Order: sequence, then C-alpha cells, then structure tokens
Amino acid sequence: MRQRALQAVLLVHAIEQADLPGDALSLEDRALASREAADGRPIPAAGDASAPINGNSERFLARRADALLARLRVRSPGVDRILAAAAGPTGLDRSILLLGFLLGFCLAFVDGAARIDIFAYPLIGLVLWNLVVYVVLIVRAFRSSARPGQAAGAAAREAVALQRDGFFRRWLARLYANRVYARIDTLITHSIGFNAPLAPGLRRFAADWREVGRPLFRERARRLLHWSAILAAIGLMAGCDFRGWILRQAAGWGTTVFGPASAHTALVTLYGAASAVSGVPIPSGHDLQALAWTSSTAGGGPAGQWLYLIDWTALLYIVLPRLIAVIVTTLSLWRHSATLRTPPSFTGYLAAVLRSLPASPESPPAQSSG
Repeated sequence: MRQRALQAVLLVHAIEQADLPGDALSLEDRALASREAADGRPIPAAGDASAPINGNSERFLARRADALLARLRVRSPGVDRILAAAAGPTGLDRSILLLGFLLGFCLAFVDGAARIDIFAYPLIGLVLWNLVVYVVLIVRAFRSSARPGQAAGAAAREAVALQRDGFFRRWLARLYANRVYARIDTLITHSIGFNAPLAPGLRRFAADWREVGRPLFRERARRLLHWSAILAAIGLMAGCDFRGWILRQAAGWGTTVFGPASAHTALVTLYGAASAVSGVPIPSGHDLQALAWTSSTAGGGPAGQWLYLIDWTALLYIVLPRLIAVIVTTLSLWRHSATLRTPPSFTGYLAAVLRSLPASPESPPAQSSG
C-alpha cells in the first residue's frame, strides 16, 4: 500500500480501536463511511477473517479512511498536522546536515596555521573515508544480490536490507523513527486540552507508524548520511576557499615531509583527476621547490590554483558519487513508499468492517435454502 493511503488507514484504525464507544469518531460515521467506500466499487468477500489483504481490500480501506478523515477534519483539523509530522522531515535532518557542514568547515582550519598546506590532509582523510564507504556499499550490494531466494517477498527483502546496514545506520534509523514518534507525541500533548477523546488513538497511530514505517526510516537515514557527507565536503571546500580568497593565506608545503620529486608524485596521485577535468596544471618538481616553506613565515605562493584543485577533488571523489547515492536512495525510498506492507492486524480489521456492511440487495442471499 502507498504511504499516504497506509497512514490514513493506520490513523483511522488506531482511532477506532482506541475509541470503541465512538466518542471521537461516531459509530454512525463509521458505518456511513463503510457504505460510501463500498458503493459501486469492487470489495472483498465479507466474513473471511483469514483472507489475505489484496488490492481490492487496500483500496476499500483507503476509501473508507479518506471518508472518515474528511469528517474528522471538520471537528479536529489537527489530524492533518499529525499525518504531516509522520510523513515529513524532522529537526534531526537539519541538525545533522548543519553538523556535517560545520565539521567540514572546521576541518579546513584543523592545522591551526596561517598558511595552506597544498597536500590538504583533511581532504585526504575525507576522500579515503568516502572510498572505504564506497567499497563497503559495493560489496554489500553484490553480496545481497548473490543470495538466492532472498527477494521472494517484501519481508525477506526488508530482512536483507536490514542486514546490509551497519551499526551506525541501524542506530540512526531507530533514532529517526523515535524522533518522528516524539514529534507526533508533542503535537498530541499540545492539543490534548481540546482533543482529549482523540489522544489515545493518535498515540496508538504514532506507535503503529513507528513499526510499519521502518523501511522508510531506514532509507531516509541512508539518504541523510549521503547528504551529510556532501555537506561535509562542501564545508571543507568553503573553509579552504575562505582561507585562500578572504584571508589571503599563502599555499605551500614542508620539505621535511617530501622531497620535490616525491612531492610531485604524491600531488599527481591526489589531484591528477581534478587536474585532468579542470585543466589546472600540477607544478613540476622544480616549480614545487619554490613553494616550500623556508621558515615559519616565509615561503609558499598564491593559493588560487590549489584551491581549484582541492575543490575539484572534493567534487569528483565525494560530492558527485554521493549525489548518485542520494538519487539511488531516493528511488529506493519512493519504491518503499509505494509498496509498504500492511500490518497483520488489518486482516481481522477488514473482516470486522465488512461484516458491518448491510447485505447488498442485488446480490443473492447466502444460504437461502439451507
């Protein structure tokens, strides 16, 4: 079932289960919504509590939930805010993205010097870390695709996807789900004074959605990590550019680390791809010697070309691959949002709703000659 439809059905189901007397959602409204959902539309056979949920069942429940929500909004407009909180981003997204940018920006100043090292060791650290992540992602993707029979059903696919996640991703997915739950609970607490009959059902919906929406939370957490890596790289680029273009710090290197020939080889390894794409040349070993620090304050040269090389390297090795990962994860998120599994409790819920429908006059009576 699609995310929006499933959330509506979950919300109505939770309210009905928590409000048996019909104080928040009257029994008359429920019966009328059932008749409206069944009017002229294909519906599943009534009375079979063991029948699995199929397309007709899902569409029937979704139509009924929409009809009930339309009535509920008249008395309690806050239900739309609850649904929006369940579907939308949280403050966790903004906090982690801001933290990623600030981390990258601060890494540009980690050496504490008033000059820019052309070897850009923070950049090397970020590139190596991202390369390790790419290798792990590729290995996990091939390993999961090579397992026979694992894609047989949605539950199996979800179990495989969970196994592919590392500890940090699983922790972030749980944190994401808990933040969504807390956000909904805050909205309920603020409105409980004038919406007390609905509060138990809304809290039950929040708990149900935290379980049912796990595949979405996991994909959101993955995408959030990719965006954080992108912003960390952008923060590093911004910090280096700030040092070079605004603070006018010179760029150079220490001869105690490399000789001119080995320095040129290392720089070609680091910046070779960026130089090929951008057209910014890497100085020869002889030219590099002129950029060596001769003292704590002397040596080096203009930082312009090195800033271009740093920026292009970050773009090629971090930003662009992570953007591809964001696109892939977003497509996976859309797929999961369109194919969410209905909870097992919906089978009995559907049977109870169908039994409450009046017998159709045009259908032949069951067991008429028994």
